[in-house]
Parts: sequence; structure tokens; C-alpha cells
Amino acid sequence: MPFGIKLTQSQVHKYRCEGQWGDATLADYWRMAVLCFPDKVAVSDSHGKCFTYRETDCAADKVAAFLIKTGVCPGDFVSVQLPGWAEFAVIYAACLKVGAVINPILPNFQLHELSYILNKCESKVLFMPVRFRKQDYLSNISPLKTDVPSLKKIVAVEKENETAGQLTLSKILEPFAPAAGYRLRRADDLAAVLFTSGTEGFPKGVMLTHNNIIASERAFCANFHLDYLDKVFMPAPVAHAIGFHHGVTASFMLGATCLLEDVYCAEEAVRLITEERCSIAMASTPVVYDLIRCLHEQKRTLPSLHVFLCGGSAVPRMLLQQALTVGLRIMSIYGSTESVPHTASKPDDPADLLLTDGCALPGIEIKVVDKSRKEVDCGTEGEEASRGPNVFVGYLKEPDLTAKVLDDDGWYYSGDLCRQDPRGYIRITGRMKDIIIRGGENISSAEVEWILMQHPNVSEASVVGMPDKRLGERSCAYVVLKNPAKGLTLPEVQKFFRCLHVAKYKYPERIEVVGQLPHTASMKVKKYILRKDIRRKMQN
Repeated sequence: MPFGIKLTQSQVHKYRCEGQWGDATLADYWRMAVLCFPDKVAVSDSHGKCFTYRETDCAADKVAAFLIKTGVCPGDFVSVQLPGWAEFAVIYAACLKVGAVINPILPNFQLHELSYILNKCESKVLFMPVRFRKQDYLSNISPLKTDVPSLKKIVAVEKENETAGQLTLSKILEPFAPAAGYRLRRADDLAAVLFTSGTEGFPKGVMLTHNNIIASERAFCANFHLDYLDKVFMPAPVAHAIGFHHGVTASFMLGATCLLEDVYCAEEAVRLITEERCSIAMASTPVVYDLIRCLHEQKRTLPSLHVFLCGGSAVPRMLLQQALTVGLRIMSIYGSTESVPHTASKPDDPADLLLTDGCALPGIEIKVVDKSRKEVDCGTEGEEASRGPNVFVGYLKEPDLTAKVLDDDGWYYSGDLCRQDPRGYIRITGRMKDIIIRGGENISSAEVEWILMQHPNVSEASVVGMPDKRLGERSCAYVVLKNPAKGLTLPEVQKFFRCLHVAKYKYPERIEVVGQLPHTASMKVKKYILRKDIRRKMQN
């Protein structure tokens, strides 16, 4: 298979017979949304840019004509390194029209990562901002032209900034005649390749077909009872699985409206959700923490917001309880770029089930396995695995890496640890890589982090292993304080753990107080940076 796609005929037959896969592509869904809701706002952003479905489609026609003239053929890659800007939807629709594979790239990726991704995809066109978060993206253009032989055009997308002498999106939208018709693709062809945010190393290209994405979002929308009347607030990056799938894609599949925020600010989020009357939002745990804090300070609620979906990492129980005090209903959703999403809470779940990470979505199977990949008993911790029509078809041009996590029966092994109860609901307990082995005792970093987050002066925590000659590893906690002036010492932390009756071997044995933790664009902590930091400090 091209690019190392791992897809068997038995999978195709199974999911088609179940009605999970079909012949429709994302281009068909886009075309139907334009026909049904031409004058409805499709996408807007926090800069005030707004496109109706008809306006998005007309602009996409011109971008499609440009792509065709540039030599982009069906199956070729078009890379898009944009923040949460409404223009992303125009380029996405244009890719669907010409049959290109869209490759969203996180805005914080620098030249080294960008060159790697573009070469991996053999991208023909790159769309990038003129400027975002004080970064001048155009300074990368000359090296990219040299480093990426496949790259034919670089298109700058302007916001407030104007640029001379550079091909820009606004210039494309002026002269090009609309493309004539769609270039047909099959539903089992690649639609998108998203690169993992690289919390533990170099990013990997996750390949997703039209059928993968359609099945994922149909199950997602059905579970949360979403329809064309909803307005989705999306602060997650459009290059992240949350923003790409549940923000932009799910919205046009429904004919709903998507509101993007490019730089998350809790105060701005409250204003946008209130003014636009958004009914659903989704982001990672740190975003929700900030939103709850802001609502507390402003003594406000968000009456239009039915639910805030929290994913990207395990949701602390404390967060769910705090949300209720400001009238915010938090529901868990769990998945990964490779399997988006596969478990979630249900709107009618009782309170105790809302404290889990949900159960399998329709059409998706999950299981918990040991190191030999044999299923374990209910309540026993093991690795979480999922199988279904949403599961990716491999890492781009990485068959060996694919084989490690995706078996011949279609099971994706996530590397996440969890426990499953008799009702089928799971609770994520940590990462297999994120276990600290202290003198033969396994310590879950996620569990220690959850306990630390209950301390009244801790706003964020991340726990990593530090080398120890006698025990192998000890735990080191990096913490961000709510009130830095009060400080936090190791004896104070250990006393706090003792008062909560936590086993002594789980106590943090070193505390590093920092101003902020290193995050990916999707707000996951880059633990490899913390591990390097503590090793360096111990050597000095």
C-alpha cells in the first residue's frame, strides 16, 4: 500500500457491512453543507473574520484553482501551518475539492520540525501565517525552499499584517477563476495526515482516510446529541486532533457553526462564548482550569453552554467538582490522534460515571491488556487498546512504528494505562512510559500529579522519574504555584500526602518550583524536557 497504509479487505468488508463506512467522502459532506446552509456562518474566529458556507465555498473554489495550476494532483499533500483562523476552513475545503491530502501543522513547530514534516509528506504547497505570537514565519521561507525539494509554492496568510513581494492568500482569492467541479476521491483514500505533538520525541504522521474521519465524527456527534443548531467553541489548535476533528470537521458535517480562538485567554473565551451563544466547547484540562478560575473571579456563568468536553489527558475528579460550582458541566472524552475519539461519557450518565473517562462509542471496541497483550480482569490495570472504523491506517512511511502499535486485527495499542469496570467504563491511570519504578514499586505519575493538584497552592503539576543509584528511580515533582510568594517546600508536600493517607513510597522526593511547565500546542506537558532538566541538575 502507498505510504505504508495498513488496511485489510476484511476490515473494509466488516465496517461497510456494519454501516460504519461507505462511499461518501468529506468532500460530499462539505458539498451537502453548502447546499443546505449556504447563508449560515460556517466558521468565525476571535479576530472577527467570518465566512458563511457559501462564502467559504466560493473562496475555496479559487484556492482549488490555484492548487491545480500549481500542479497539485489527487493524493498530493498540502501542508497548512495556521493557528485557529477562519481561513483554515477555506484551505481545507479547497483540498477536498482537488482531492489533496491536507496536512495541518502546529504553529509552534520550528524550522527543523517543519522541514522534517514537509519532506516526510513531500508537500507541494505550504500555507503559513505572516506573523503569529511575535514569530515572523516568512523568515523560514528561504531555508524551506532549499530543504524541501517537493515544495512548489509557499502562501502567506495575512491577518493584521500586510506583506509585499510574497504570494498571499488574499492575492490568490482575487485573480483565480473557480475550479471546475470536484476531483473525485474514494472514501478509503487518505484525507488527512496529522502529526503527533511530540511530547516524547519526534512527531509521527498519523494517516486518516475519509472513512476514518467520517466514522469518528458521526459517533462523536451522536454520543453528545449534536446537530446543525449547535455552535462549537474551539480553543484547541486546528492542527490538533481536537480542533481538526471536533471543531472544523464535525461542524461542517453537521452544518453547524465553529468559532475558533487562536490564542487561548480565559477572559476572552468567556466573552466569545457569551456573545456568540456557543452551546458546546472542547479543550484540554489546563484550559478548563483557567475557565473555571475566570468564572469564579467574574462571578459569572455560561448559560448557553450545555457541556464542556474535556480531553487530551485524564480529567481530575476535583476539576469536575469545581466546575459544578460555576454551573459548568464537564464531560470526559478520551482518544488519541491515532484513534479519535473512542470513549466518552454520555449526557444521561449518573454522577459516578461522569467521574470516569467514559465507555466505548458506538461501533468501537475497547479492551485492557497486560504486557503480553492478553486481556486482564475487570478492575486490573493494563494497557488500553481500541479497534474500530475510526482507528488510523498507519504512520506515514513508518511501517515498523506502525507494526508496534497497530496489529493485523486492527487493534491500536495506546500506551495508556487504565482500569475498566464491569459496566465497560474506563479510568485512565497514566502512561506506560510514565511509570516511575522505585525499588521495584511502580508509581503512576498521573496519580501523584492528581494528588498534588489538590494542594491549595498548586495550580499545575508534572511528575517525572529522576535517576537513583540504589532505587533506580525516585519521583520529582515540577509544580507551578497559585501564589509564588507563599512558596512550597518538600516537607510541606510530604506532610500533605501523609494527611491524605497516601502510601509513603508515592511521596515526591524532590520539588522543583517553576513559573510554567513546557507544553505542546495541545497543552500536554513535554515531560522529556523535564527529565533532561532533572538529570542535568543532578549531575551538577
